[in-house]
This record gives sequence, C-alpha cells and structure tokens, in this order.
Amino acid sequence: MKKVVGILLSFMMIFSVVGCTDSKTETVSTKDYPSKAINVIVSYKAGGGTDRGARVLAPIAEKTLGQPFVIINKPGADGELGFTELAQAEPDGYTIGFINLPTFVSLPLQRNTKYAKSDVVPIANHVYDPGVLVVRGDSKWKTLEDFITYAKENPEKITVSNNGTGASNHIGAAHLAYEAGIKLTHVPFGGSSDMLAALRGSHVDATVAKISEVAQLVKSGELRLLATYTKERLEICPEIPTLKEKGYDILFGSARAIVAPKGTPDEVIKVLSEKLKEAIESKEHMEAAKKGDLPIQYMSPEELQTYMDEQEAYLKDISTKLEL
Repeated sequence: MKKVVGILLSFMMIFSVVGCTDSKTETVSTKDYPSKAINVIVSYKAGGGTDRGARVLAPIAEKTLGQPFVIINKPGADGELGFTELAQAEPDGYTIGFINLPTFVSLPLQRNTKYAKSDVVPIANHVYDPGVLVVRGDSKWKTLEDFITYAKENPEKITVSNNGTGASNHIGAAHLAYEAGIKLTHVPFGGSSDMLAALRGSHVDATVAKISEVAQLVKSGELRLLATYTKERLEICPEIPTLKEKGYDILFGSARAIVAPKGTPDEVIKVLSEKLKEAIESKEHMEAAKKGDLPIQYMSPEELQTYMDEQEAYLKDISTKLEL
C-alpha cells in the first residue's frame, strides 16, 4: 500500500510540475509577443491597391513590432480564398491579414462562403481609398454627363471592368447604374490590377476604381476621371465633380483593414493595435503613403468593428436593388 501511495504521489507531483510549466510557457509566450515573424495575408495579386498599401506599411511595421512583417499574396475567388485562409488560421498572432471592405462583408451575403464576418477580430484600419469612375484618356466621354447620356441611349453597350463579381468596385458601378437609371455590362476580373489592364488595353470602356490605383495614370493622361464617389472633391483632382453634386447620392470607397482570426488573445490584439497605430501614424509612413497616393485613415479596433457592422447593414439594404 505504501508503494502504491508513493507512486500516486509521484505522478501527482509530475503532473503538477507539467501543469505549471505549461501555464508559465503560455504566459511567457504572450508576454514576449511577437517573438518571430508575422505572416500577413493579402487576398489579392501583387500590384493591386491592397497589396501596395501593405508593402508600404510593412517596413515601418517591422520596426515598431521588432519582427519581420511578411506579406503573403493569396488571390482567388474575388478575395474569398485569402479571406478564408485568414479566418481559419491559428489564432496565435502570427498570422494576420488585410481585408478589403466592403468586399469582405459582401461576399458572405451573396454566396455560401467558408468564412463569416464574425470569424475575425479587428486590429486597425490602414487606408480608406475613395472610389472614382474612370475611362481612357482618349475616350469619347469627356464628362459624367456624356457617359450617362450615352448609357441611356445605348443600354448595356458600355462595358465596365471590376475586381470580381460582388466585390467592391462591382458594387460601386452597380450602385451608380441604379441611381442613374442606366444599364451597364459588368466584366469581372481577379483583382484591380487585371481590371485596370483591361481598361488600358481597350478591352473594356470604363471602370470604377480607387483613386490610389489610378492616380498616376490620370496624372500621365492615360486615364481620365469622370467623377468621384466622395462627399467633397478630392484634393488631388479638384476639377473633378463628385457624384453627389451631380445628383447621385452615392458614397463609395474601400477600407483596407488589418484583422486577426477569432480567438487571438486580447493581449496580442492590444500589442498589434498599439504597434501598428504607431507605424501607421509615423512620419516615415505618412510620407511614403503620400508618395504612393494612399489615403491613410486609421481606425481603432472599436471604430473598425463599428464600420464593418455599418457596411454589412448598407449591403443588406442595397444588394436587393443592385444587379450583382
């Protein structure tokens, strides 16, 4: 009996030590976060708006976080493949990613995706990129009125490229068509770089893009802006009217936000939020963003969550009216 009791006590002591060791390891791991490279999923091809913004932020984020900020492109299915991988990643703080709003919340409303809005937790918003209606520099349409008049007289003849069926730019173009009472032919591509290549190559007539994606092409004269989806005229193109001032009550743009998989420890989210805020608001980053025509708009985790909820409500209301 004494031997049995002794053996049981030995096992209890071993398990007690192991339990303490595991608890200590977990605490140390959180305390020392980050202790290795952080993988950052971008759900679009290299060269697109989200990717460019991520690569401008990366070197500054590496300084504030003290670890490599590794951009990993996972394009496909209008962003769904990357969004799904991000949502299903290990919630340990070493895989985070960029989401594009409204696309991230629009896709689950339109089809049976393998992720939901609730599968991620917000860290920070990086960019808010206003939408613009753009044509080639040699287009016969000089103004928004020219474009609308032609579309009314020639239903479905104008082809408009977008970054995927149901994705952000498709929503912007469809909303304009609805408000203006016109019919356009929407042509989907796998991302903004492809949709712009189609326009530049004369394969489509127009596109709805984000200002950062086309600013340099507009400055060079290759492309022409017809209108912006903003409350006020943009500083970089003050001569271009807003849709609102032309009688079309549409505000549209793309928020490019950073999130983590649901279940990521609060302590880790706090570190990421604070360090990325520091990086985003740094002088070095703001100067680099300005050179890249990236409109920075930081949001805290709480502000970003509210914005995501508002975007979902907007899409639920408008999606039944649009040809998506």
